[in-house]
Amino acid sequence: MPTIRKSLDQITARKPSKADKVRLEKLAEKSDAEIDFSDQPNITDAAIKRGTVRIVGRGGKRPGAGRPALGKTRKSIKLSPSAVRRLEDYARRKKLPHFSAAVEAASELLERLGSKPTNR
Repeated sequence: MPTIRKSLDQITARKPSKADKVRLEKLAEKSDAEIDFSDQPNITDAAIKRGTVRIVGRGGKRPGAGRPALGKTRKSIKLSPSAVRRLEDYARRKKLPHFSAAVEAASELLERLGSKPTNR
C-alpha cells in the first residue's frame, strides 16, 4: 500500500464530506462521561512536575523523526532456495528470533573468518 503524504495546509484546505460532518456531529453530542478514558493516565500539573507523566510529541517535520535509528540499511537480495533453507536451519539451531538475525550472524561469521569468498 503506498504512503500518502499531505501537508497540514492540504488537510485543512479539504472540505469535510457529508459523512465527515455526520460523524463529527455524533462525536460532539457525546459527553465526556460517555467516553472511556480508563486507559489514559491522569495528567495533572503536579504529575508533570514530578515527572511521573511526560507529554511526548510524535516526532518532528522530517519523516521518521522521533524514532530511534536502527543503524541498519534495508537491502533486497535474491537467494537460492537451498541458501534460504540453510539460513533457516541455522536460525533454528542457534535459536535466533528471525531469518534476518541468521543473515546477520552469518555475515559476522564471515567477517571473523576473513571474508574470503569461496567458489562452490
